Amino acid sequence: MAIESAKFKLIRKEKDFEVRLYEEISLAMSKENDFRGYSGFNEAFDYISGSNDQNRKISMTTPVINDLNQDAMTMAFVMPSDIPFESLPKPRSNRLSMIKKENMAFASIRFSGNVCPTLLEKKKRELSEWMAANDLIPGSVIWLARYNPPFIPGFLKHNEVLISIENSTILTGKNGHI
Repeated sequence: MAIESAKFKLIRKEKDFEVRLYEEISLAMSKENDFRGYSGFNEAFDYISGSNDQNRKISMTTPVINDLNQDAMTMAFVMPSDIPFESLPKPRSNRLSMIKKENMAFASIRFSGNVCPTLLEKKKRELSEWMAANDLIPGSVIWLARYNPPFIPGFLKHNEVLISIENSTILTGKNGHI
């Protein structure tokens, strides 16, 4: 059985780079100290395993997302698209928040390997350079998205860095509203 991935509209693809629109995405988000996600992962995993006010198990989806904001790094699980945000159970842990994001435009770069600070910085730089070459203004949101469990060999892992796009008029031709 295939695992559901976060749904998006593909606006543009060029080699390992993409421009995407996430119309709606629900996240179970926890504060995190490190992009490796040890404490935040456990909080979100417990939530989908039934540690919520409905004792409800929720299907695992991909990717697992780290918001790489250095002031408030987070780790999040994407919730299945067939569960409306308003119907998601409330977490038992006060460290976990349910967040709904809408109309987010991102540029992304896909890469394989075990994520380490050096590789992460390299991919952020490559994506920033590609965005600049394509007249895309980077926003303040930078995500690391991982699609595989830790035991998968690095060369088989699917990872992405996503940077939000400020000038969404390029995507829509409308007054910045997607």
